[in-house]
Amino acid sequence: MTPTEIITKDAEKRGIDPAQTVNSVAALIKKHSATLLHHGNTLLLLRGIGKNSVELHLFTEDNPLALVKALKIFVKNIRHSSLDKVYGNADNESIIALLKKTGVNVMQSDLAQYNWMAKV
Repeated sequence: MTPTEIITKDAEKRGIDPAQTVNSVAALIKKHSATLLHHGNTLLLLRGIGKNSVELHLFTEDNPLALVKALKIFVKNIRHSSLDKVYGNADNESIIALLKKTGVNVMQSDLAQYNWMAKV
């Protein structure tokens, strides 16, 4: 699947306007405010929120096993970057569990607008 297809399907599942979501992601990337990692049918959007910190958004159409594989690759890429912290708002506790299975030390966020964080 293409990134646009993945974002569209993911947005539809969440009850979010797919066109608006695709356009928002495209605008962030065009302004160099975000980077998109792609593996299989999973995307990870990294949006800069401060020095060496990013906010993460996951879009996926992968089955759980393929999602874990993609997450492991994303974690490896992030660990080899200059990032210090990553933040997110998980609306699904199973995502937190999958992150923990991939070796991420997920903890309570030190920023109020996010419900989890991890030090890289």
